[in-house]
Amino acid sequence: MTELTPISNIKPKMKFEGKVTKVELAGARVDIGAEREAFLHISELQPGRLVVTRVADVLKEGDVITVWAKQVKAQDGVVLLTRIEPPALEWNDLQRGLKLTGKIVKVEDFGAFVNIGAPKDGLVPVSAMAKTRVDKPSDIVKEGDEITVWITKSSKKENRIGLSMVEPPAVDWADLRVGQIFNGKVTRVENFGAFVDIGAEREGMVHVSEMETGYVSRPSDVVKVGEEVEVRVIEINPKKRQIKLTMKPDMTEVAEVEETEEAVLTPMQLAFQAARQQGQPPAAAAKTVKSDVKRNDHEDIFARTIQQHRATNG
Repeated sequence: MTELTPISNIKPKMKFEGKVTKVELAGARVDIGAEREAFLHISELQPGRLVVTRVADVLKEGDVITVWAKQVKAQDGVVLLTRIEPPALEWNDLQRGLKLTGKIVKVEDFGAFVNIGAPKDGLVPVSAMAKTRVDKPSDIVKEGDEITVWITKSSKKENRIGLSMVEPPAVDWADLRVGQIFNGKVTRVENFGAFVDIGAEREGMVHVSEMETGYVSRPSDVVKVGEEVEVRVIEINPKKRQIKLTMKPDMTEVAEVEETEEAVLTPMQLAFQAARQQGQPPAAAAKTVKSDVKRNDHEDIFARTIQQHRATNG
């Protein structure tokens, strides 16, 4: 005898092969091998988008069907089923930039709806179908096509998922900051400067005046297409979608380094500094320093003379 599955062991999204035992107006009773028969409501009967008005039109007693547990009330011994495969992804999983594979289920003039295994089909607007202009979505996709998409936005509250067939940039406009340093690749060299791909939506531009600290006559003398260069963001214009870059070192950092590298002062300079700190005017401070130096020289000569005299007399 086959052991029956306790209702308490059944969880939502569990998959079963069940046998229809009774067809009713509101749905069907299904034996899924549990302690009690489960119920499949008429609204959960059709995996596609067709509306079912009579259960008997699609099911009959003895049919073996694939179902999933939708809701379990273990205390009441109730299991509600669905023939609609539960989404693999929940709303919390739908993060911006997530890469997915989906199937196109409907094509409209404004875009295409894609099943990505989420609670709701996502929409790829015509503007997000390619990097170049697309006049009609039907020119590049059709129902049933499997495509790669990226999530651009999702809202459980609005019950909407936005998708793109164009891979999003690694660096978002909102994340760009003046002063950021990137390693980018030169994509184009012009007489006025060079364009560098830093992983943003648009390439950044290094003007010829920002290539070196000295004078640069031709950008091609400094960089070439395909070369990896280190650049720093100096200006961002989201409205015009422009990013200005520089290859020059940050002079504020250079100045800070120079300030920390204090010169070693001579004894005379230290004495002058001490005299000035005591409030003496420059001339008086200089006179004091000379006097101190002269006195120190005399004391030094006297000390060496005494030392030599003692050494001679043993």
